[in-house]
Formats: sequence, C-alpha cells, structure tokens
Amino acid sequence: MGVKDDIRWLKEVNDRLMLFIEIGKEDDIGVKELKEVIGFDDWWPVKNHLEDLEDRGLIEESGEGEYRISEEGKKVFESLSTVSGIESV
Repeated sequence: MGVKDDIRWLKEVNDRLMLFIEIGKEDDIGVKELKEVIGFDDWWPVKNHLEDLEDRGLIEESGEGEYRISEEGKKVFESLSTVSGIESV
C-alpha cells in the first residue's frame, strides 16, 4: 500500500482520520487522551480505530495504552499535512 492508498483509506472514516491526526500531532498519546480530544462517548470505537490503524502499520504502541505514529505513518502524516494544512505540534 502506498501513501495515496493510506490517505484514501483514512478519509473513508472521519473518526479514524481524526485519531490518526491527533496521534501524528502528539508523541506517545494515550487512549484516554484520544477519547477526550475526539469526543467519543465510548471506548470501543477508539480501540477499534486504533487497532485498524495499527494493523495498517500507520501507528504503533509505544507503551502501556499509548500510541505513536510509525515510520510509514510519518510519510502519510507529512503528505496529509502538506495537502490539508495540518500543523504538527
């Protein structure tokens, strides 16, 4: 899969895209923080999206319940940043 395919896949589900962007902006962000930032009512959608992102190779677990963007994910995030004007923090 290439960067363009990954971007298309992310954009298919807005919540998944938002989680990916938040993980790309932060370094080692936890599930609780992600749930609060995105405004999910329940944990399950967050965990399902995180699992999908991890299976796709865009993020990786960095510690107990914390995630960071993977090397492949960095390429996708940089492309998204360029196209969408996302600023990393």
